[in-house]
Amino acid sequence: MIKLVDILNIKSEDYKNYKIHFATGALDKSEPYNEFLIDGFGEWQSYQTRKNFNRNYVISLIYYSKDVWMFGGVYKVNSKEPKSILRKNGKEIWQYDLSLTDNQEDLIGRVFVSYRKEFRNSYPCLEFQSGNGEAIADICVSSILDKRMTINDFNGFDNVNIEYQTLKYIIDNNIATWKSALSNVKGIYLIVDTLTGKQYVGSAYGDDCIWQRWSEYAKCGHGGNIELKEILHNKGVDYRNNFKYSILEVCNMNLGNDYIIGRETYWKEVLMTRKFGMNRN
Repeated sequence: MIKLVDILNIKSEDYKNYKIHFATGALDKSEPYNEFLIDGFGEWQSYQTRKNFNRNYVISLIYYSKDVWMFGGVYKVNSKEPKSILRKNGKEIWQYDLSLTDNQEDLIGRVFVSYRKEFRNSYPCLEFQSGNGEAIADICVSSILDKRMTINDFNGFDNVNIEYQTLKYIIDNNIATWKSALSNVKGIYLIVDTLTGKQYVGSAYGDDCIWQRWSEYAKCGHGGNIELKEILHNKGVDYRNNFKYSILEVCNMNLGNDYIIGRETYWKEVLMTRKFGMNRN
């Protein structure tokens, strides 16, 4: 199997210039992958809780699934000293000036590697060797896709589990496969607050297909729902970035509104969202 460093044409004497970034989200491991899909990974990566990028280059590996990482590009660290930023909660973070290099840029989102990361450090040096003796530089490519991973392909109703920013990107850009799928079904959907775990069950019926209903959420984050409105009023509009959207059930367009409302009630009872979630009726 071919090594990633061979594809990137990085010689052993140059390992000292590189760090690997195993990019995962603090609360949701798929956060950097979702950012990649909406062209936001570069900016996402530039913000760090510590001074992690103290070498000339960073090889980004984005978490895709258990022990599988997607190549996200090689970035140049333009300044070793990052900019200090104070968050609203008083915590300090660091913003790096990073630029994507052209080193195998055409393989970004196409190359995948298999690696069982058994250590906590997400920013090891390229010459690092783990406790089991495996060298980071020996990571091998497991697969190369014909085309780059993209959000343009709708992968089925059962696989919908997207963050607010992803939903907004899909709606704002009228992604054709998503619009076609969501515009032709009624159904029951679920919104989850990823910070509290609270859930909201909603429905789209009549001429208000899922695409149209979710377009309302994309505009403001609450879609007119009283409970969600109050949450964003109390916690700020940016809190909508903590919401995730999925589909519980799709229904034929010929089914009546009463049937859809009945199924919505069923899911509210199953998930107990009136008692423990964000549904009020």
